[in-house]
Amino acid sequence: MNKAQKRTWLCLVISLAGISLGAAAVTLIKIMQLNMANTDHHTTFRLLSLLLTIPLILIVIIGARFPKKIFDERDKLIDRKANAVGIVGAFVFLGAASWFLGVITKMGSIKVVQITLLVYLAAFVWCFISSAAGLIQYGGGGKDGKK
Repeated sequence: MNKAQKRTWLCLVISLAGISLGAAAVTLIKIMQLNMANTDHHTTFRLLSLLLTIPLILIVIIGARFPKKIFDERDKLIDRKANAVGIVGAFVFLGAASWFLGVITKMGSIKVVQITLLVYLAAFVWCFISSAAGLIQYGGGGKDGKK
């Protein structure tokens, strides 16, 4: 397994963690809005946002540890194709999630907190889909991507 594959696996795991944390945050916010309608819970949102930045920091650390400039042409081609697939997947996710939130809320309105979380989740959906597409292109081969 070369460095590009290691980077792809790490991004896949971190993006899954980010998606899980984001989904938990959406659930927590919804529960808090239902249980405490008149209570000020800005402190909880701030602490939650700090927790949600941890996966983003990890992705930056991965970028510093595995720089793309040392990859060969095959790795760069795989990364470019995987990013294109990831961008399409993120936009499909944003469209579907916005439509879903617009349908289930009253009068088709979406709160600012939900939009922020959608953008956050879209970043990790992009990372997850591009990592999965990259691993599929590598084909799960042996050493250095060779079968």
